[in-house]
Amino acid sequence: MRKYTKTKIIILITVGILFALSPILNNSLNFNRGNSEDSNLDNKNIKISAVSGKIHIDNNWTDAKAAEICTGNGTYSEPYIIEDLVIDSGGSGSGILIENSEVFFKIENCTIYNSRGPMGEIYGGILLYNVNNSQLIDNNCSSNYCGIFLKYCNNNTLSGNTANNNIRDGILLYPGLFSGSDYNTISGNNANGNNRYGISLYSSIYNNVSGNTANNNIRDGIFLYKSDYNNVSGNTANNHYYGIYLGTSDYNIVSGNTANNNYYGIFLGTSDYNIVSGNTLIGNDECITEVNCQGNKFSDNGDCTYGQGDGGIPFELVILISSISGGAVIGVATLLLIRRKRKRIQ
Repeated sequence: MRKYTKTKIIILITVGILFALSPILNNSLNFNRGNSEDSNLDNKNIKISAVSGKIHIDNNWTDAKAAEICTGNGTYSEPYIIEDLVIDSGGSGSGILIENSEVFFKIENCTIYNSRGPMGEIYGGILLYNVNNSQLIDNNCSSNYCGIFLKYCNNNTLSGNTANNNIRDGILLYPGLFSGSDYNTISGNNANGNNRYGISLYSSIYNNVSGNTANNNIRDGIFLYKSDYNNVSGNTANNHYYGIYLGTSDYNIVSGNTANNNYYGIFLGTSDYNIVSGNTLIGNDECITEVNCQGNKFSDNGDCTYGQGDGGIPFELVILISSISGGAVIGVATLLLIRRKRKRIQ
């Protein structure tokens, strides 16, 4: 009888499932724009996404509603809604671009990919410019230049979105001419495998960045630059050079995050009066590091557990070296090395 390894069994089961689902996957691509009503598959109401061209709204929501791009009335109780679309940006510009909007609107359950632009210009799967009062919920903005890009935007909510494998950042908050992108909530999103940062804030204040997963990005998991008074809590930022980076950023709270297997777990450069507490830091070469900082407070970050880099010298090895050598000099020198590495752990 032919024997199958566990890996082969998993592969065979996966192939079988994909084969069985292939008619459903093929049928889902045959809906034109405007046919996004509920469809009953396997006795469950599943929203079918409609294929759409790129969308650009510059405060002309009435025209967008007349063109059946959105529903709703733009009020708090009945926001304009763009939902259930698949948009290929065609390698040029942003998939959904909203500008100069103060009304309430929601973009939900859309898939946008292949946004690009000229060198030096930032485009996103979803790009909001000078926009307030939006909700971006459960969208997939992967494989773009930037997944979700907010420029000069306040009081917006990004929740449950996926922004993976983008050329630049997964989620980017950026300033405009007069101020940054402030008072936004970035929660429960996935921003993994991007070529720069998972989630980045530039010159933006009073934002809540919580419960996000930002792993395996080329540069940093979560990056703040010239951004003050933000709350960065409960996020996961593993496998980077910097797990969480604060540069020239003051009065932030960095709490309850997991930043494992980075070179620097949490790094603060020229950043003052921040609170860093209750974070999990395992397998980093440097757990918490300050450069040119003052007034930061550290508490309850636990013991620093190092990885395999030059900081990864276990205490048991110190004792062993000391015992074998018969001299205290090697042991003391090694302990000093560990103490140098263990910067501001508590």
